Amino acid sequence: MTPLTKPTERPASARQSPLEVGRQVIAEEAAALQAVAGSLGTAFERVVSTILNDCDQLVISGLGKSGVIAQKIAASLTSTGTPATYLHPVEALHGDLGVVSRRHGLIALTRSGNTDELLRLVTHFRRLGGPVIGVTQARGSRLEELSHHVLLLPDLPESGPLNLAPTTSCVMQLAIGDALAMALLHQRGFRAEDFAQYHPEGTLGRRLLLRAADLMHAGDSLPLVRADQPLLELLHEATRKQLGLALIVDSDGALIGTFTDGDLRRLAGAGLPNPFELDARTAHARSRRPVGAPPPHASCVAPSRLAIDCLQIMRDSQITTLVVADESRRPLGILRLLDLLRAGLG
Repeated sequence: MTPLTKPTERPASARQSPLEVGRQVIAEEAAALQAVAGSLGTAFERVVSTILNDCDQLVISGLGKSGVIAQKIAASLTSTGTPATYLHPVEALHGDLGVVSRRHGLIALTRSGNTDELLRLVTHFRRLGGPVIGVTQARGSRLEELSHHVLLLPDLPESGPLNLAPTTSCVMQLAIGDALAMALLHQRGFRAEDFAQYHPEGTLGRRLLLRAADLMHAGDSLPLVRADQPLLELLHEATRKQLGLALIVDSDGALIGTFTDGDLRRLAGAGLPNPFELDARTAHARSRRPVGAPPPHASCVAPSRLAIDCLQIMRDSQITTLVVADESRRPLGILRLLDLLRAGLG
């Protein structure tokens, strides 16, 4: 059995608590971000101009942790109006360079500026593609020599007790990628509506893209009755279509009003003799207001109305359904609060 030995004395920094180490890492990375912001100059502006004027698409590449950051930068660029794709430097040399044309630009990321696999990609890319943009912390590196433009990041050590694992360098690479994406977005006049086009299933996409026509119940599922049809036929139509109401229209097909389950209860409570002998128009009128009162105005929206606006109308009016109609108030569909909530708009 191995005897217990006294722990070896460690330097003061090794005795830091986990909380102290965590705070120190974040503080060092925050300081690095400030340094990156201060380091941006005319080179950054030239890179943005080059991408806008000379590149139809960008290739982003890096190896190891820089490769992971490159994938995120490519995704951010693509979703904000600058088409980009990640290219692994080794796979690129074994066939994937076939995607490259003269209108492709390369953004190559490496902390040292001398990563062999990436440098070989850069060399071959120069034969096939457009401008090469290097991102590195190393002044005078081979990447700087091979690149048409270079974004030099502050030459800061990695954060953490050993200063070895890629931490600060990754944070700075990520920040410069975000800076490029947002600067390009700004220069292109990219709007929230454009962003939604690339994120149709995201919250913003649903809010800016979904229209009343996309969510309404239409066609054979629309419960329609003429004003002169008996109340009993109205109830049969509402029951068949299972939307909890029926739409009453005049001889031209224009909407007179809606008849809901609540209207039926109010009509039943009015004490009218033989209510089922009433026609749909009269039943609707007697269920809503005193005799002689003006008819209520049914809420209608155009099929092109944003679904999020329809939700606000329902909330403001404290109603659960809207009629989607054309310019002549002919019903095209029914939009329910439940449909909007199921679409993730609530």
